Amino acid sequence: MVFDSTHQALRGEEALKLSGIPHEVVNTPPQLKADCGISLRLAPSRLAEAEDALRRREVLYSRIEPYHCAWLKPEGGEA
Repeated sequence: MVFDSTHQALRGEEALKLSGIPHEVVNTPPQLKADCGISLRLAPSRLAEAEDALRRREVLYSRIEPYHCAWLKPEGGEA
């Protein structure tokens, strides 16, 4: 999940934490060209749940971008 501001990214992290949705705070990959330097990474299977959590807490996010890299293990599998 990509954000326009650090403030919203941190609010998003708190919303996911309170909702029990596993996630990581990561540096926004430069390929995503975002205004905010941090993003939230979570399993694709949890996206709808995460969007609901952010909506309930009125957290604004820019967009959701799939991001695949060599060190990211697929859900339930090995890299």
